Amino acid sequence: MTEPADAPPRIPLGSFMALNVLVGASHGISRVLLPLFGAQLHAQTWQIGLVGGLQFGGLLLLSMPTGALIDRYGSLPLFRIGVLVAAAIYGLGLTQAHLPWQLILCVVGLGLVIPLRLVTTNTEFLHLLPHLPPAKAGWNRAANTLGMYFIGPSLGALLIAGVGFVPAFALVAAAFLGMYLVGSHALADAPPGRGQEATPLAQRVKRQIRAVAERPMLRRTMLIDMVGQMAVAYFSVFIVLYAVRHFGMGLQPAAGLITLQGALFVATLFAGGALTAHWHPERRYGVAVALLLGHAIVLALARSPLWLWTGAALLGLGLGLQQLSSVTRYGQLMKELGRGHGGGLSSMAGPAGGLTGAVVGGVLSQHFGMGAGFDVLVLLYALLALSQWRMVRQIAAVTGTGHGSA
Repeated sequence: MTEPADAPPRIPLGSFMALNVLVGASHGISRVLLPLFGAQLHAQTWQIGLVGGLQFGGLLLLSMPTGALIDRYGSLPLFRIGVLVAAAIYGLGLTQAHLPWQLILCVVGLGLVIPLRLVTTNTEFLHLLPHLPPAKAGWNRAANTLGMYFIGPSLGALLIAGVGFVPAFALVAAAFLGMYLVGSHALADAPPGRGQEATPLAQRVKRQIRAVAERPMLRRTMLIDMVGQMAVAYFSVFIVLYAVRHFGMGLQPAAGLITLQGALFVATLFAGGALTAHWHPERRYGVAVALLLGHAIVLALARSPLWLWTGAALLGLGLGLQQLSSVTRYGQLMKELGRGHGGGLSSMAGPAGGLTGAVVGGVLSQHFGMGAGFDVLVLLYALLALSQWRMVRQIAAVTGTGHGSA
């Protein structure tokens, strides 16, 4: 039995986008700071993989419970807790870390509170999505990514070069306190929780699991999201080290690879909704998978920095097209199942891929070299491309268009 969605929130879109830029920037900075800090602490490659992957672990484990908690307590209180705990870990934990296991322990703590920031903001946008024009479907993800892959990595590299790791951690902690204030304003009108009237946590989580089991299209969307995040996680965690060690690039240009990927991802999310509005989602997925397969092939065969820049560009474009279709489908799920259900499920598949891409990628890199993960991605995307080609052909046969447009 589904649960109707709540009334639309009165959240101002501009303030909400600004908040998502800040949330994304905090993760973008950590994606540069933490793996490189691990390298400075002489962590092994598999440990650096853990540092990158465990940041996704909390989202994988707690996305659905967080969605249920939103129904009881509302998004704003949970967001505030997540921000304050993250500030404490950066300011009091990472500034005192001197061994790889201490860094990993801090990353575990950060991973556990990431859902309190990401699931809450994602939930409120999906709740707002049915009341926005289709061209704005990717704006939330674009704002988040603008911070995560464009602003954050550049700031992270500048902080390392300018003040070093420990002062950088202290500055990030202070930035989280600023995010607390911005979030308190942007989410002030988010719907409150239902308190004791809300469905018990365990029952709501069971409903979310049942929704995945009963909806093939939801499972397919989550699978595509998962593989996409595997690619971007491996890229984000290892591309800087890969570029520096194997191609002699400087730290700032190497971090620019993440910036390029993020910039094209953001541009696709902002503009792609209008440009592909009349495409069938499966056709858009097909083009996305082709681009992502191309990115994996280029990086697997890379012979110079130009190959790395090309692979980063293909990853940004392909992931942007994929996300546009996924967001629309998750928005439809929100209408059917309610805020907590849709917000939790939409936030789970990506972290599963992120954790897999970073941790398994770390193991592969340890034993077979840093390019091994791209070889595996070539195989995965080749299989996904074949499946997607069949899906597009089936749609074309039904619609009689010959190209799968709706």
